Amino acid sequence: GMKHPTSGDLTVMLNSVHAAQIPHVFIYNGWQVRTSGNPFTHCIVRGAMNQFGLSFPNYHYENLHRLADMYMKRNLLNPAIIVDTNHANSGKNFREQPRIAMEVMHSRAGSDTLKSIVKGLMIESYLVEGSQEVSGKTFGQSITDPCLGWESTEQLVLRLIKFLMKE
Repeated sequence: GMKHPTSGDLTVMLNSVHAAQIPHVFIYNGWQVRTSGNPFTHCIVRGAMNQFGLSFPNYHYENLHRLADMYMKRNLLNPAIIVDTNHANSGKNFREQPRIAMEVMHSRAGSDTLKSIVKGLMIESYLVEGSQEVSGKTFGQSITDPCLGWESTEQLVLRLIKFLMKE
């Protein structure tokens, strides 16, 4: 999956998808390497930061449609969007992830285009909610980004399943 830069420039992300999908020949450790490209390279939207360091989301219905339109104009293989429910999309508030996940699901339900191209959610989850310093001693708690804990993750997965069962 290719994420866009923190500026939110979707063109850079789509260029990356294109580059990853085509064959390449390069030298690695003195050997010539030939790749066929990855036809399943896809986009991951994570929100962005403006010039003042403020987060702004790009998971809303209109944002996803805009990206879908950009995607289709490029005729890329296997179009797919994954929505990162944390990072700038949540304003760095990991507890917002369930609300964002459900909004994305409602957007998919309201649009055949989004239903076909939005393929999944990226959710920050670990055993213990939150995060800790690298020197922390809590087993199962992130030392990087704050995450949903096991119970919250379980509740969210069950809500997503219930939602999908209604579709």
